[in-house]
Amino acid sequence: MLNKVKALFLSFYFVLGSSVADDLTIRDGFYRLSYDSLSLPNDEELGLLGANYLLNFDDGYLGLGVYSAVDGERGGFFTGGVELGHKFELGSGFVIDSGLFIGGGGGGSAPQGGGLMLRPHLGLAADIGFADLSLGVSKVKFPNGAIDSDQLNLQLDIPFGFVYKGSNNAKSDNNDILILGSVSGSRIGWKDHYMAPIYQHYMIDQGVKDTSGQLVTNDMDLIGFEYGTKLGKDYYSYLETSGAGSSGTDGFAEVLGGVGYSSALTRNFGFNIKTALGAAGGGGVDTGGGLIHKQSVGLYVRPFDRAAISAEIGRVGAFDGEFKATTSKISLQYPFKLLSSGGYVRKASNYDYTNDGLWGVRAINQTYLGSNTLRKNGSSDSVQLLGVKLDRHLDDDTYLTGQALAAYQGEAGGYAVGLVGIGHEFKVNNNLNLFAEVNVGVAGGGGINTGGGTIVQPMLGLNYNLSPNFSLQTSVGKLKAIKDGGDTNVVEFGLQYKFKTVE
Repeated sequence: MLNKVKALFLSFYFVLGSSVADDLTIRDGFYRLSYDSLSLPNDEELGLLGANYLLNFDDGYLGLGVYSAVDGERGGFFTGGVELGHKFELGSGFVIDSGLFIGGGGGGSAPQGGGLMLRPHLGLAADIGFADLSLGVSKVKFPNGAIDSDQLNLQLDIPFGFVYKGSNNAKSDNNDILILGSVSGSRIGWKDHYMAPIYQHYMIDQGVKDTSGQLVTNDMDLIGFEYGTKLGKDYYSYLETSGAGSSGTDGFAEVLGGVGYSSALTRNFGFNIKTALGAAGGGGVDTGGGLIHKQSVGLYVRPFDRAAISAEIGRVGAFDGEFKATTSKISLQYPFKLLSSGGYVRKASNYDYTNDGLWGVRAINQTYLGSNTLRKNGSSDSVQLLGVKLDRHLDDDTYLTGQALAAYQGEAGGYAVGLVGIGHEFKVNNNLNLFAEVNVGVAGGGGINTGGGTIVQPMLGLNYNLSPNFSLQTSVGKLKAIKDGGDTNVVEFGLQYKFKTVE
């Protein structure tokens, strides 16, 4: 099965590498939402919600996907991985869409085995104006587990435009932007975004029980990440993901999408109101089928030009589970503007200052080599994980990184990791770089002994440049649970793609 994952990385390189230009370019893509109703053993049903970020390459597409349980009895079931596919134009606004998802995950005590998930699909899509709506069939199979389900599938594809350039290109100016708009015929302009590390505290309501029927007596601490995009003058959409880092709930994770309203009271002070829906579970937290809601109000202050501190209070709860809590949240928001195409963009002008931001995306396979403290049952068997890392460079050498991984082999299905960290590259020669990074975050599930759920993971590795934008990566490191958990040596390999956005 490891060979299939390696083949996936090679296809990622050849498909993306053959299509990427070094000039300032518009790459069309789409956000995909999907729903599958899976049939599990013993006549059990599981509602699976998919969320994908996909980029078009001619008639094909490639990107990332997350699938989460939102109905049934398996709250906390998550998988993440790579989605690729092809669209065949039929004319009159109709398209045949076929694709394949390969990823890892599990949870919710589902029979996922080692965690590897395959999901091929085939559907007929119709243009409904703002999006493409598709009805088709899909298959969800865990080759080393007991899940093997065929079902009808519903998908909604919402288009967007992404403007980027090669990582070694010279700085853009407004003339480049105006030329791009006139040549492409697209609406080009600035779109407001923000990203933020977050800390949350959930004060569980009295009388709430866990999945074993016991009263919950401890509150929850979570760390995570939030990304938002402005929709209009005061409205924005956002994605939020967090994991528990406190004893007793290691393995709990949540992924939510929502909308918010923000209004400035003074130049550097204001308030916001937010509401979101999503999926959550794991760590013994009873979220029923997994679907949750969250609402909050908060204040923000901007002590620096490039950052804002936000504090919020609110409520979170499961629709059909015991879980209910009052929430408090602190985040450090980094706002920025990206050159984009399509709707909700502010017109580019000669007064806009442009700066090229360097990013990196890494598709990786990580191996826990095993130790006598790695698993709760004492086994020292190795574990294979599939993951994605997103890097934001502060300069040419130093970068911030966010990482998400899930087990797909090694009898650890349901184990997932979320990390943030900082790294630095050291140039050896024109083709070879040494890098070092330190990551902290949360992990749990799958019988892996992460103690309270908070882990630290330093890594040391090499990047070999295959082209100006692509590099082959290998690294070694150590995973260590911060409190009352185990440790293991780590080896990983992967592919990295670097690109620039105009900011």
